[in-house]
Amino acid sequence: KKAKEQIKLASLSKDSIFAKMGWSLSSSSYYSQNQLEPLSASSDTRGGYWNVSADISKPFLWGGQFGIENSITSSTLDLTSKTSYQFEQGLSYYQNLGKNFFGRETYKALAIAEREIGVQKITESFILENKTLEFYNYYINVSLEKALLNLEKNALARAKKRSELIRGWVKDGLKRKVDWQQSVMTELQGAERVEMANLRMKGALDSLSKLLHRRVSIREVKTLRSNKLRSPRSSLKPLENKNLKVMAEKLKQLRMSVEKADYSFAPTINSYVTYNTNQYDESIGTSFSKGAIWNSDNQYTVGINLTWPLGFKSEKIEKSKLLVQLNSLQRQQRESFENLKLDYYFLRQQLFRLDESLKSSVKRLSLSKDILKEYTKLYDLGQMDLDQVIRAEEMRIGTETSIVNYRSQKEKLLASLHNVKGSLRNALNRN
Repeated sequence: KKAKEQIKLASLSKDSIFAKMGWSLSSSSYYSQNQLEPLSASSDTRGGYWNVSADISKPFLWGGQFGIENSITSSTLDLTSKTSYQFEQGLSYYQNLGKNFFGRETYKALAIAEREIGVQKITESFILENKTLEFYNYYINVSLEKALLNLEKNALARAKKRSELIRGWVKDGLKRKVDWQQSVMTELQGAERVEMANLRMKGALDSLSKLLHRRVSIREVKTLRSNKLRSPRSSLKPLENKNLKVMAEKLKQLRMSVEKADYSFAPTINSYVTYNTNQYDESIGTSFSKGAIWNSDNQYTVGINLTWPLGFKSEKIEKSKLLVQLNSLQRQQRESFENLKLDYYFLRQQLFRLDESLKSSVKRLSLSKDILKEYTKLYDLGQMDLDQVIRAEEMRIGTETSIVNYRSQKEKLLASLHNVKGSLRNALNRN
């Protein structure tokens, strides 16, 4: 959710640039009573004045701004006691030809905002990839404990069956009572192990439920019998890892910010053209109708404004900060890639050794089953002690446990390998 919120914020930042290009209205009014002493009778402007103005303007992405200005002024001179009205209307257009030359700063800001959306989307993918790994490891823990519980239950079932057989033989005088007692003790120990395995499974299930913020049923988790994931075949490439992708996008964004910072070293140059009309009249209606922009009483103005900071000290500081960030991120990217290559190499080495151990355990399991079967036959014939049968049973249980643990470790290693390559979610979706 947090990642999606960041994407939304990045989108809103881009939208805010477009929002600033909307129409705006500004208005003002005033009343003035002038009783200042005039220099001469001809310059006597004592009297009352009021003014109302309303201007409409709209900026554009290309660095221009269009405006419409309207103003009505009422003048009542004490000298004549007459009231006259002046209506003024004007059109203006300003164009930036310097730092924001035809909107290059604005367009670059839009491109940076768009890149930020891309950064946040890849960041979301990176977070989801890591969350998937975390979830899958918790899931494998539950699957492992469920498999171990089934092994203990199977061992307990064999112990119960053995106890029943020995009990019958003891009644028939074929076996000693101590054999039956020993088998019952093994059965009780098996029941304890089942209970402990059940507790471990519930603990793993509780951890998974907390991670998902909901109650997870054991029926939702499959027993670990074989490995679901397959080992990635290709070597690690720089832009496969999600974190490296995020860094690559941020580097592109920083380079664009440096380009935008370069624009700051140009002066601010605004060219403009204005057109104004006006009309004085004792009738406010006539003043409005004759003072509009089609009036022949008009004025044209063309000009240019230039602002040039001397030294560009603050601009140089801002660019230096961006360059430091850029170099730092480039170093982090190189170091991260080297570390990920090492992680990938060592994970594959661990996987190779684990496969060898797994193959060996599978062979041991086959042998332990044969040994247990043979020992049981010899015990039935009275040619072997029960202790040896129990030891053979424990050897089988230990080997089965090793195989399940190896498979669990292998699945986690495979998940980590896919996570390094950024392909875990796709790999799980394929299976």
